[in-house]
Parts: sequence; structure tokens; C-alpha cells
Amino acid sequence: MLKLPPVFSSGALFLQNAPLTIHGTADADIPVTLTLSDHTAHTVKEVKTTADENGHFSLTFSTPTASCEPYTITLRAADDCHSMENILFGELWLASGQSNMELENAKQPDSESMLSTLSGKMIRVYHVYNIDGGSAGMFPYEPDDMTRGTWFDVTDNGCHALISAVGTAFCSHLSDFLNRADKQIPIGFVNACWGGTGIRSWIPRTVYQKEQTLMNRLREYGMYSEANDWNTHGRDNAGQTSCQYNLKVHGLVGLKFRGILWYQGEFECWDEPYLRLYADSLQVFYQTYRELFASDEHFPMLCILLYPFPCTDEGDCYIGYVNQNFVDAAKTDPDHFHFIPTNDLPPIWNFPVDHPIHPLHKYAVGKRLAVLAENAVYGGEGQKNPAVLDAWERDSQRLLLHFSVPGQPDALKDFGGIRIGEHVPVFSVQKQRPIGLYIAGASGTYVPADCEILSCDTVALSHPGINEPLHAVYAYNSMEEGCNLWAGQFPLGCFRTDDLSREPQKNRPLITVECKPWCNETRDAVWTCEDAPILDGFYRPVWKATPGCEVVHDRAFTLDCGSIRIARSDYPEKLPCDITVGACVERHPYNRLDLDRYTALHLRMLCAGEASLSLILTHQTDGGKTAETTLPAHKIKNLHHSWAEYRIPMDTIPTGEILSMQFRAEMRQAYYPFVNLEGFVLMPK
Repeated sequence: MLKLPPVFSSGALFLQNAPLTIHGTADADIPVTLTLSDHTAHTVKEVKTTADENGHFSLTFSTPTASCEPYTITLRAADDCHSMENILFGELWLASGQSNMELENAKQPDSESMLSTLSGKMIRVYHVYNIDGGSAGMFPYEPDDMTRGTWFDVTDNGCHALISAVGTAFCSHLSDFLNRADKQIPIGFVNACWGGTGIRSWIPRTVYQKEQTLMNRLREYGMYSEANDWNTHGRDNAGQTSCQYNLKVHGLVGLKFRGILWYQGEFECWDEPYLRLYADSLQVFYQTYRELFASDEHFPMLCILLYPFPCTDEGDCYIGYVNQNFVDAAKTDPDHFHFIPTNDLPPIWNFPVDHPIHPLHKYAVGKRLAVLAENAVYGGEGQKNPAVLDAWERDSQRLLLHFSVPGQPDALKDFGGIRIGEHVPVFSVQKQRPIGLYIAGASGTYVPADCEILSCDTVALSHPGINEPLHAVYAYNSMEEGCNLWAGQFPLGCFRTDDLSREPQKNRPLITVECKPWCNETRDAVWTCEDAPILDGFYRPVWKATPGCEVVHDRAFTLDCGSIRIARSDYPEKLPCDITVGACVERHPYNRLDLDRYTALHLRMLCAGEASLSLILTHQTDGGKTAETTLPAHKIKNLHHSWAEYRIPMDTIPTGEILSMQFRAEMRQAYYPFVNLEGFVLMPK
């Protein structure tokens, strides 16, 4: 009896001008004939073979050039006949990874708008189904040819809601690019994803048997799934070694893809041992899929960098290290590896349905992927990758960083150089602080860096409290959304200078960066709603007013980009009078008050009259009791417009965990019942 894998069915879209192998089973030792007919019923191709003694057969033919006219593929084996109708040939991609690639259109806030833009476009998707039981289901130990799936038209309203939002947006924007000048090129993708799975679950077991070193390392960390404990891990069954390949990918063998869209790595952010494996696993994954699915030498892998999210109650997440693997791959092999950053995008989350690991800006991600594909694959004239750190050097009290686009050495001259913010012109004097850029000295404490743009591809980093800077990082913090460095057409890729260092690599501690949201008064993230769920990184206002006061974000009274106004909520009936105002910052997992790592805090205060400023720390003593310590601020110098610069020494920081810190200003005979604070700079030891 003639039987084919479900991917070979009516409504399919296969890659144009590429070999297509259709395989299946029939009765043993009988002839099998494949006929390709066009929309006029004219026979375009005919291929024949004979089923082997076990009934297995395969037929390979070269697919025609893209067209929106449908074809029919007919297979005959003795009296059995199987017809695949309404077949299109065009551009086909494999979209795979974890839940962020899986996240469907239905969860996007602008899903209906996206659906309306698909009208008239020929876009198809093959959705590989999950198995019963979800992540705790019984996954196949051996590769499965017959995994269920269905071809959809993404313009079908009933199917649109169930399809990957990233894949949908990617195909929609790519269709606009490819079908200029009235061309007819259908586009599609195969959606093979499963949330919460590591890269090892997508690599065949036969590959690990060849890659003994990698397999032994997995076994060392207890991450290789053995036959004797298969499907015994409950909800972790979905992450067993090779199980996703067995279930979702092996049934696609025979197809060819233009390339891979890869959105995965959150699984590896949880623990340090995973990081040692990801770089090697990524290369093995790519080479395996290249051998299986590439139609020619140019088989690109477009990787999506992960968005910041908290992994643990303490806020730890090694997201920068996972993302670095994709950046490094593009630097080493820019013809085949490409990546897009995402943490400049707004943090839109669907609470309480989804964890912050699932930001709902998937259409922006898909569009960015399409632009990358246009340039890297389809002859576009723009950048084929974001810019990356190319080299760096120390220059007195500064670090000089040099950037380039992998494979396009002059791209930053042609497409626009380094800038802070997407729309800020190069060398602009507009004030805007870099977000996500940190510098460290000998103590290893990373603090926000001052950034001076020297040319289209070079920046200088410094910090007033670091005389001999050693290293810098960008976009490595697990809770730092809104990173805002751009270079050319894309945001800048994450980097760390110690990766390019000539210093010994062994036993180097992992970089942890504290973003300290209370220090950056220009960011709206410090004013988030107190009622937001706990999974949000900044799930409470960073600044809180003390009794009788209020605190607001002030963009009018500022020497920079904004300040924090602390005012009396009960306006005095008679002025001038003595006034005290205060606001506090509380410790929580993503806002650690580790002030013992610093020598001083510098800041500016606006006050129309004479005022004293102090920092009051509430902390736990060695005996478990709560105590307060007051650190007086010293005025360094007067500035213009009633501003003054202050310094709070921290050489007497108490031992024990700091629970909160209160900024208190006391004014004598003041005419205005408020002060403004800004320009917070921590001086590291």
C-alpha cells in the first residue's frame, strides 16, 4: 500500500529550482512512478524507481522555477495512486527553536492588522503538530517519518491565529521584497518548534555518536538521554537529547530549504555548564541541517538574539553568553551565519498569560529577519549582519572600541556609523545616554560607561571613577531591555572585550552586570506600575516617596535628559518655611543594593535655597536586627540654575544586607517645597 510522510500532501509549497526527494513505502519490489503536471495537466516531469524488498522507495527530481500557478504531483505503485494537488514552488524556510518562535499570531496585540496585510500574498506554512501529553508525552526514541502536520495558507483567518508570528511577519515582508515588479514568487516556512527545549534535543542521535567528545560532555553534565530512562522525566521529556529531531524534523527529510530561522537558547540561560556546550552544539546543529536540507552552497542560518528575562529569584540569567555564540558564529563565518539583536525593542508582555520570556514584539522581529534575508540571500544592497566588536585598545583613561560588519568591511561608512538611538544622526549633539554599555576597572565591578563617538566605527569609553579601565561589555545584563546602540541599519551586536583579550582564559569568572535602574532617571522603566505581576523584572516602582511626599519623573527641570522630583504632597500654607522631603529605593532581586562595591556616589541636586542632603541606609545587622546608618552628602561645587554637585562617601558602609536607601533633603526657609535629583554616578572600588 502506498504511504508517504504527511509533509508530502496537497497544498504544499516546495523550494524552487532545487532537488526534491519524495520517499515512502509501497508493496515490495513493485515499480513506482512520479509525475509532475502543471495547471494545464501537461506532464512536466516523470521519474521512476522500484520499491526495495522492504517496500521503501525514493524519487528525486529538480523542482521548477517559482510560480503562483499550481502543480499536481501524482505517484503510482501498481494499483495504488496518491495525488498531491495545488502544489506551489517558491521560497521555503525552516523556522525552528523554542516558544518564542512557536508563539502564535493569536497572542500578538496587532494580529488583525497583520492579517489584513496578508491579503493577496501567496504564503504557506507547514505546521508540525505536537504529540498528546504535551511536554510530558511519550516522545519517539527513534526518528519518526510519519509525524503529523498540515499545510496552511496563512491568509486563512481560521489558521492564521495558530501560526508562528515571527514566521508570518518574516514571510509577509519578504514577499513584498521578492514580488516587486509584478513577480510571482510564493513564500512559505515549515514551523517545527517546541517551547522549553535545548539545542541538543534538535540534533540527531547518530550525529552525537559521531561527535563522541560532545556526547561525553553532555553525559558529564547529566544532559544526555539514555535509552534506559527514555520518557521518564515528566515535563522534561520534551528536552531529551534528539527527541525533537526524532519527532519534528526527521519527517521533513527530502525537502530542501533556503535557510534556517533559529529562535532558541533560553533553555541554556539557566546554568553555567550549558554555556560551555552551546558554541560546539550550534556548529554541529548547522552542519547537520546543512547536509540534510541545503539545496546549494549558500545555506544561511538567521539567528535571533534572546530578549532579557529573569531566570531565577535572584535575577540571574546568562543571556549575554548565549547570545555571544550567535555573534561569534557570524564573525567567524559571515556567509552562513547571521543574527539580529532584539533587546532594543519595547518590552510588551501579555500578563498574566505569558512569562516575560515571551515579549510580544514578534512582528518587529520578523520584519528585521526579512531585511537581513533580503540583504544576505536575495541580492539586497544593505547590511548582511549587524556590526560587531572587531578590536579594542586602552588609551590612557579610555577604552577605544572598533566595530565592523562581518564580511562587509566598509558597511559602516556606507550605511551609517555608530550612534546612540535608531534615529539620532551620527555625531549629533542631542543628549541621549547609552543603555546597556558598561565598563570595569581592576575591581571587576561594571558601571555604566560614558560614550564618545569618535568616527563611524570607533567609540571611546570612560568613567570618572575608573582611572585604568580594563574591560567593557554591551547587552550582557539579563534585565537590561532598551539597549540603544545602533550601527548602520541594525542595532549593535552584544560584546564583551574579555573575549578578545590576550589575558589567560582559564578560570575567568562569568560576567555579571547590575543595571541598577534607580541610577538612570531618564528611563521610564523606573516608573513601572506597582500592581504588575512579580515576573516582570521591575515589578514595582524603583523610587518611592516617603510619607507626606511624592516623587515624579521631571523632564523640565534638568541639566540632562530628566530628573527625579521629590516634593511635599501637602503644600505648605506659608512660605518660606523649613521643609524636609524624601524618597527611597528598596532592594529586590533585580535591584541589589550592593553599595559596599563602591567608594562614593556622585549626583546633582536642584534646590532654590540652602539644603542638606543625606543618604539613610536601612540594613540588617549580624544579629538579624534592622538598623539605620546615615551617610551625609558633601557639596562639591555649585552649578548654574540652582543646581549643585554632591558626593556621598561610602567608606563607612555597614556590614549586612542593605534593605533600602532613602535620599532625604532638609531645606531651611525654602520658598519651593521640592528638590530634583539627577546625574547618579557610582564610583567603583
